[in-house]
Amino acid sequence: MKQNINQIARSDIKIILRDFNTKVGKESVYKPTIGNESLHNETKNNGIKMIQFVISNGLNVRSTMFPRKDIHKETWYSADRRTANQIDHVLISNGFRSAITDIRALRGPDIGSDHNLPKINFKVKLRVKTGNKYNEKRKMVSIFQNPKWKQEYAINY
Repeated sequence: MKQNINQIARSDIKIILRDFNTKVGKESVYKPTIGNESLHNETKNNGIKMIQFVISNGLNVRSTMFPRKDIHKETWYSADRRTANQIDHVLISNGFRSAITDIRALRGPDIGSDHNLPKINFKVKLRVKTGNKYNEKRKMVSIFQNPKWKQEYAINY
């Protein structure tokens, strides 16, 4: 994955949504990168590896930044539905971290999985170059407006 990330231009927005299978805690040493709103109190070994990956690639973990009730942070349930964890995370380039304005796990949709779907609010200012000037325009961008991405997401997940 690191090789693919390095091939993306620095000016492009890098967003990674994935089941990292990691528990990220609320340790103050990681606070600038992961925030203080994790479901867990202690970072496990896989979480430390993910944090190292995040820091080395100039990313930010946004899924642990927003205050929510615990039920809206839980992204995975065990088969007995008694154990819940926050193991699915959203990473974004540091320069665009403010573009994600909210994240929560949706518990209602029955998707035939032991994971909850993350709902992500995303706002970004786009600039269009006209001649030698940039014109800023505010637009709400949805990844699913592109039929190719919508179909690819439906096939993979």
